[in-house]
Amino acid sequence: MKPFINKLFVYSLLTFILVYFLSVIWKLSLVDILLSSSGLVMLVSALILLPKQNLKLPFTLIVFSLLILYVTSASPIVLWNGLREMSAVVPLIVLVSLVSWMIGHRPYVIALMTKMNRYITSSTRFFTLVAGTSHIISSFMAVGGVPFVYQMFRNTKRDSVSQNAWDFTISTAIMRGFTLTVLWATVHPAFVYAVAGTDAPLMATVLKGIGLTGLGFMTGILLFRLQMKKNDIPDTVMPNLHFKEQEPEKGLVGKFFFWIFVLMGGIFLSIQWLKLDILLAVPVVIMMVTTLYFFVNKEMSTYKQRFRKLITIDFENKKKEMVLILSAGLLVGTLKETGYGHVLFAYFLSAIDFVNINILIGLTLVVIVLGFCGFPPIPAMILLSGILVDIPGGYSTDVIALSLLLGVSVTLVTAPVTVPLLLISSQNGRSLAENGIGWNLGFGVLFLLIGLAYIQLLTIF
Repeated sequence: MKPFINKLFVYSLLTFILVYFLSVIWKLSLVDILLSSSGLVMLVSALILLPKQNLKLPFTLIVFSLLILYVTSASPIVLWNGLREMSAVVPLIVLVSLVSWMIGHRPYVIALMTKMNRYITSSTRFFTLVAGTSHIISSFMAVGGVPFVYQMFRNTKRDSVSQNAWDFTISTAIMRGFTLTVLWATVHPAFVYAVAGTDAPLMATVLKGIGLTGLGFMTGILLFRLQMKKNDIPDTVMPNLHFKEQEPEKGLVGKFFFWIFVLMGGIFLSIQWLKLDILLAVPVVIMMVTTLYFFVNKEMSTYKQRFRKLITIDFENKKKEMVLILSAGLLVGTLKETGYGHVLFAYFLSAIDFVNINILIGLTLVVIVLGFCGFPPIPAMILLSGILVDIPGGYSTDVIALSLLLGVSVTLVTAPVTVPLLLISSQNGRSLAENGIGWNLGFGVLFLLIGLAYIQLLTIF
């Protein structure tokens, strides 16, 4: 029975994505019915197959949706429409992984490391290199960049370096480099939804996010220097980088940055010139650029194999994400349709007034609180977008989006359980508490304070 339900989930996910793209072209009631139907099948099949420990948050969201429906005496059709609320997010979550096909196709990263090897003369420089590498790779692979970068350096530890010093250096560098991508990277789902949910201008949000990212890097490096003394880490934590078996090809670094430019440029042009919604532009451009990449490199057979694997194997591993997205969509749809979102927003404003803090600071703290309560970044962004309406103060939408994203960035490295922390823990064998609060709490708090000050400065100038 389980294999049948599993196939049902895969087919419904594939149908949902295809019908979504059809809905962009044809605004027909039949298309909406197909979208809601495939969403319902996907949600029910995932709820049946997932372990109980993964269903606490989805069930909570669904129960809240039903309670709001009961209290407001709204029609059950609200839930039916809510199944389509996240129709743009589902393709984004699934198709963003295509970028990793380009990154892993040829030894681009090895070529980049070889270029940088001569500059690694201290632990701080090594930390900076790993953090920068994590940031660049995660800007394309999102959370998939965490294990990818760890594996790059896994077997490069020198015998003279202690395991504790090694784990601390590369793990904190990877996590800090990754978490800053959420502030500007257009392939990061949280960034995309924050921009779409607040209707913020893309270019302005990216530029301001890059500014905050620079401050984050300086904060991370400075704190690492201080933590070296506290944790007795010598200044000789450096890798043994030898790539004799996989000698990088000439010009590989240039090709790597060329495809970065094509991908990022394609996203910006499709939004600025073609006026596409960012939630639509990102997955479409990723698909087009990935297809173009393999076509230019005459590797279409490899491309077809990877697409087959994506549908037959990788889709099965999306149950947890999909059930969270769809259940959050039900709640957001219910809040919008019943008008209850305005009520919750009024409570939010009252709480802000009561504690007497700036509303932008309040937005950041709300995201962090949601993260510590178990909400992943995407459902948190989705939920807040359904509640936050007409924010007072006359703040620009890009600053509002950045306030939300700052909260996400801090949450990813400090909350008790997050996907990147689970991934890094699976790689280095350390506990979630050690990788998160133990090693990164200081960074999270310091970066939060600097980020809040930075955002307040943006409101002045």
